[in-house]
Amino acid sequence: MAPTAEAPDLKAPDRLRSDKVLARRSSDDAAGTRTWVETPPAPGKDSTLVLCVEDDAASLALLAHILKKRFSQVLIAKNGAEGLEAFNLHRPPIVITDIRMPVLNGIDMARAIKAEAPGTHIIVLTSHDESAAILSAVDVGVVDYVLKPIEANRLGAAIDKCFRVTTLERALLVSKARIESVLESIGDAFFALDSDWQFTYLNQRAEAHFRAPRSELLGSSFRGLATHPSEAHQAYEEAMRTQQKRSFELFVPSLGRWHDVSIFPLEGGISVYLRDITEKKKHEEEIQSLAFYDALTGLPNRTLLQERLQHTILWCKRSGERGAVLFLDLDRFKAINDSLGHEAGDQVLREVAMRLRTCLRDCDTVARLGGDEFVILLEGFDHPDNVHSVTHRLLLSLAQEIPLQGLSLSITCSIGICIIPTDGETVEELLKASDTAMYHGKGHGRNAYYFYRPEMNQETRQFLQLENALRKSVKNHEFLLYYQPQFDLRTRELLGFEALVRWHHPEMGVIHPDEFIPLAEETGLILLLGDWVLETACRQTRAWIDLHPAPLRVAVNLSGRQFWQSDLVESIARGLAKAGLPPECLELEITESMVMRDVDQAIDKMRELTAKGIRLSMDDFGTGFSSLAALKRFPIHTLKIDKSFVKEVTTNPNDAAISASIIALAHTMNLTVIAEGIETRDQLDFLLEKGCEIGQGYFFSNPLPASEAEILFLQQPGSVEPWSQAAPEMRRRASS
Repeated sequence: MAPTAEAPDLKAPDRLRSDKVLARRSSDDAAGTRTWVETPPAPGKDSTLVLCVEDDAASLALLAHILKKRFSQVLIAKNGAEGLEAFNLHRPPIVITDIRMPVLNGIDMARAIKAEAPGTHIIVLTSHDESAAILSAVDVGVVDYVLKPIEANRLGAAIDKCFRVTTLERALLVSKARIESVLESIGDAFFALDSDWQFTYLNQRAEAHFRAPRSELLGSSFRGLATHPSEAHQAYEEAMRTQQKRSFELFVPSLGRWHDVSIFPLEGGISVYLRDITEKKKHEEEIQSLAFYDALTGLPNRTLLQERLQHTILWCKRSGERGAVLFLDLDRFKAINDSLGHEAGDQVLREVAMRLRTCLRDCDTVARLGGDEFVILLEGFDHPDNVHSVTHRLLLSLAQEIPLQGLSLSITCSIGICIIPTDGETVEELLKASDTAMYHGKGHGRNAYYFYRPEMNQETRQFLQLENALRKSVKNHEFLLYYQPQFDLRTRELLGFEALVRWHHPEMGVIHPDEFIPLAEETGLILLLGDWVLETACRQTRAWIDLHPAPLRVAVNLSGRQFWQSDLVESIARGLAKAGLPPECLELEITESMVMRDVDQAIDKMRELTAKGIRLSMDDFGTGFSSLAALKRFPIHTLKIDKSFVKEVTTNPNDAAISASIIALAHTMNLTVIAEGIETRDQLDFLLEKGCEIGQGYFFSNPLPASEAEILFLQQPGSVEPWSQAAPEMRRRASS
C-alpha cells in the first residue's frame, strides 16, 4: 500500500519538550524567532506549540497576547522566510500567518509547509478586500482564515476548528492503518471490476455505498447500477480502455455525498477508491462564503454587491428597465457602540439586517459594506413610486424598538437613493451618487430618504471646504472662547463659568458649534482644538483670579477622543501647570456615553484625575445609557441636568419627574447638581423648590466673551441680577 500522510499530533509533549524550545522564556532561537514558554506549562494552558508569522508589529503583539492566554508555547516570526525556517526547526502543528508579508508571503510559505508536512493546520490572517488571496489560500489547503482587525473569539473558533479537523484526520488515519493489514477494514468504499464490468471485490464501505449486500453485488455488472451519474461511467470506461490512473470528484445525488474518486488500473480490470470528501466540500464552501458574505450578518459583502450591481447595470442597459441603489446609514449608531459596547452594537446590526431582508423581494439584494452602512439593490420596477413604497417599509421596519440589555432602542437611518442607469452607468458612480444623497439626508435632519440630484455634489464640496477650513482655522487659532456664568441659585453668587468654543471664520462668519464640533470629532481635529480650549480657559481663569482673588471655577467639556487618550491625565496636568491654575479651579465635563465604552478603564482615568484635585461633572445626565450601578462607582462631584429636561420642566410632567429624580439622586449620593438651560422664572422656582444648587442659562446670562465675563466676575462679592435685568448695552454686546 502507498504511504499515507500523518495527521499532526496537537498533543505531542515529547517533541515539544526539546531543549531548543523549552530552553528559556522569551529566548531567541536560531531562526531569529522568539518563543514564549511556560516552564513548567501553566495549569490550564494548552501545551500545543503554535507558530505565528506576522510582519506588522502591532498585529503580532495582539496575536501573541491572545494566544498566550490559551497556549503555553508560542513561536513568533516576522516574515515568511523566518516563519518557514522556524517551522522546519520546530515542526509546530498549528501555524497562524498573515497573507501579505515581505521576503516570503503567507501563501507561498503555506504552500512550502504543506509540501513538507501536509497535515499541518494553517490559519491565515487577511483583510476584507483580499478575496483573491483567500481563494488562493483555500487552494493551498488552509484550515480557516481570520479577518483583520483580529478578534479573540474569531481566532479561537479557527483554532478550535484545527483541533476538530485533527480529530477527524486522526480517526481517518486509524482506519487507513487497518487498511494496510486487512483491506476489509478500510474506512472508505473500495471495489474492483474486471474487464466485463463485473464486481470482483467490495469492502464493507462499498456495500453501504451501493446499498446492496456483497453477496448480491459480487459477479453482477456494474453497468446495471444507477448509483453513479453518467459522467462517472465515462471516466471508468476511459480508465478501463487506457489502463491509466484517473482521479476526479463525484457527487452522488442519491446519497447526497461528495467523493474523491481514484481509479487504478488492474490486470484485466480496474480498482476504484471512493473517499468521502463531503465535509471538505462543506469547508471549502464555507471559505467561499466568507469571501463573499459578511460574517456578522450573513449579508452579501462589498465584493458580491459590486458583482451583482455590475450585472444589474448591464441588464438595465439591455432591457431598458430601471433599477435603484439605496445607501443606508444608521443614525447615531456610534453612541450605541460607545455606551453599550460593541457586542450590543453587533446585535443591533444583526437585527437591522434581518429587518431589511424581510422588506425586500427575493430578487433584490441587501449588502453590508461595513460598520453601520448597508446598500440595497432593487431590480426592475415600473415607477419611482415603487421605490418610495419600499423605502417607507424600510424606515417603518427599523423604527420598531429593539429590546437590548433592558433598554428599548429606537433605530433610525438616513437613506440616499439613485436610479440605474439615470444617475450613473458604473458601480463607482452609482455608489457615489447614493452615498452623496445619504449624506445630504444626514445634514437635513436624519431619519429620512433623499433621491440623488446633481446639485448635491455642490453640498458635498461645501462639506469638504468646511473640513479644510476647519483644519486651517485650528492652525491659525481662529477660535474664541465664550464663558457662560454658573450661579448659586439661592444666593445668586457667581461660582464659575463654563467655557464654550466659538468659530469666527474670516469669510464664513460665526459658525455654530453644532456644525463644526461633530466634524472636528470625525477628523480628529478635536484633539488639537480641545487642548487649545483647555489651555486658554485655564490661562484666562488664572488671570481673573489674579485681578480679584475670589473663589472661581471654570468648566471645560471633554470630547470622547480626548477622554480616551492614553496621556489624558498628564496632558491636563501640563495645561494646569503652564497656566499656574490650581487643580481645584478646574472642572471637567464628561458624558455618560463617553465613559460607558469601558466602565472599568474609565473609572481608573477618573480616579487619576480626581487624585490630582480636579473636579468631574457628568454632563447631560439622563440622556445616555448609564445605569445606577455604574453611576455609583464613578468618582464624580457633580451631575448636570440636561437642558432638554429643564426646557419643559414646568409644562411636561415627565420632564419634571425626571429632573426631580436626578436632584434627589444627586443629593443621596452627596453630589452637587447643576441645571443648564434655565430661561424662565418658573423654571428657576421649580429647581429651587426641588433643591437644585447651581444653574446656568439665558435667564441669567448668555455665553459672554472674556471681556464681558471679566466685568461680571469683578462685581463679586455680592448678588448678581439675572441677565434678563442686566444693562441692555452689556446684554447686546454679549449676544452679538
